[in-house]
Amino acid sequence: MPSTSIYAALPLLLHTTLAQTTQTIAVGENGLVFTPDSLTAPVGSQVEFQFYPRNHSVVSSAFGNPCQPDGKVFSGYMAVSSGTGPDVFVVTINDTNPICESLFFNILTHCQAGMVGVINPP
Repeated sequence: MPSTSIYAALPLLLHTTLAQTTQTIAVGENGLVFTPDSLTAPVGSQVEFQFYPRNHSVVSSAFGNPCQPDGKVFSGYMAVSSGTGPDVFVVTINDTNPICESLFFNILTHCQAGMVGVINPP
């Protein structure tokens, strides 16, 4: 029979394992959209942005002003000629507030065309 110390550590191990997940968002794979455009990510997890053709970026903004950068998150421009780009951009989730209290969006004119999304929506 296992000792009680294993049972005491089990919740901590489960929490650590669950919190270290990675979720993926495709940037531009299906046109001018993030796929998915909304997701819930637990504290300690990571969100990985994978880029598709042409030139996209991930930028944060205030939740109420989605097309105005707030300077907290910027992936840089990811130019991809075909397929999935070789570079990814990873954001670690530190709390359950909307990411940086912000949306993510493409900094070109794509935001104005509706290319926005949110992590941990309110």
